[in-house]
Amino acid sequence: MPKMYGWVREVVPESPADLAGLQPGDLIRTINGNLIRDLVDYRFYVADEELTLGFERQLTHHEVRITKSSDENLGVLFGEEPAPFIRQCANKCVFCFIKGLPERFAPQPGLAHGMRSSLYIKDDDYRYSFLFGNFITLTNLKEHDWQRLDEQKLTPLYVSVHTTDPDLRRKLVDGPRAGDIIDHIKRLGEMHITCHTQLVLCPTINDGEHLDQSIRELAALRPIVESISVVPVGLTKYNNMIKTGELPPLRHYTRQEADAIIAQVELHQRRFAAEEPDMYPFVYLSDEWYYITGHEFPPAQHYGSYSQIENGVGMTRFLIEQWNRSKRRLPAAMPETRRVTLVTSVMAYPVIEQFAADIRQAERLEVQVLPIVNTFFGAEVTVAGLLCGQDVLTALQENSNLGDLVLLPRVMLDNEGTRFLDDVTVEEFKQRLHVRAEFVRNAQETIDAIRSLASPVRETAATKVALRIQAR
Repeated sequence: MPKMYGWVREVVPESPADLAGLQPGDLIRTINGNLIRDLVDYRFYVADEELTLGFERQLTHHEVRITKSSDENLGVLFGEEPAPFIRQCANKCVFCFIKGLPERFAPQPGLAHGMRSSLYIKDDDYRYSFLFGNFITLTNLKEHDWQRLDEQKLTPLYVSVHTTDPDLRRKLVDGPRAGDIIDHIKRLGEMHITCHTQLVLCPTINDGEHLDQSIRELAALRPIVESISVVPVGLTKYNNMIKTGELPPLRHYTRQEADAIIAQVELHQRRFAAEEPDMYPFVYLSDEWYYITGHEFPPAQHYGSYSQIENGVGMTRFLIEQWNRSKRRLPAAMPETRRVTLVTSVMAYPVIEQFAADIRQAERLEVQVLPIVNTFFGAEVTVAGLLCGQDVLTALQENSNLGDLVLLPRVMLDNEGTRFLDDVTVEEFKQRLHVRAEFVRNAQETIDAIRSLASPVRETAATKVALRIQAR
């Protein structure tokens, strides 16, 4: 029998679950008689104020009644989140991220660990879309899935459309019912479920007239469709072996082509603004287009609530705004000379260099920005989230003057913050670097780390050894 969701890893002290007597190791089976299959079920049923929890402890079934407010957290942390069974993708998208990875068990030069195993999970799971904003294709939903969506109103979802042309989408996605995307979105609307959509563009394949058609037809589905993001295809050196069948070969966009895409999408944005002046643009360009062309990023108000920021839409503007609000907390001076190294990706280098100029205003504080070239996936892969630990380590070890502190973007690591894409652990990384290194999520954490340099130097293992040697 497969292991069920609901194993309790921890109970928050003084929480309703704790007061009711739940313990780590219990297995929650039901809430108010409803079977708990995954985190979606748990969140849906636990919202009630009167709960009857059915759980197992040492193979014995128990029930406990709990009364709480509707917005009060039950206080249970699970050992398996968000679900033990991930819905696998049955499609064969020509630009699938999995195809951009090396063969799972093939040895890679200079890669001691192999890739992080979770990267090879080809998910297309509507539960993950609702919980975490993962993009799905809607091609693998069975009738009981639609019934669950209707019952639990899992909204919004995030949907990979790529094109609304049925024949072209069948070629791009190569999956069951790939051509039915418009009907699928309309069915979501009948259930009062909305969605954010994305169009991953491939040069000469689904851009041009196809892009205009997709934007028009998705716009006609408002308010079911809340937004569209337009994203350039991302390719690694491992994509070179992909055969696209009837479609032209995959490649990156040139600067001239990217200029044309921006101009084309901006026409639609102006049209939407004229139709509904109080609304946001509805169709958004991901940050890559502005980096490719050197165009200025739109202002913060352009992005509204940043509904597709995890898809790279407005992430740079959000970071700039966040930095501008936080930089007043930068120290005016250091008690003695300190040096900081800011690690970044090739793409983000110009923006991080602007931040470094602000940091350099502090007296006795030196800053260098170190962009890392992605040798593992290929130099054309320029985002920080796809940098491997080995590439970062090599670049840092070749630099003879890293200074007192190395700051790295947290996005390089997994959700737990413990390892890189190539399975290099943070613990191993720090041991091999021999310089204090911190992974930061945002401007506030970056400035806090820099401010810590003004404090007395912390005793590291190396300084303790040096002191013991001196004492002899």
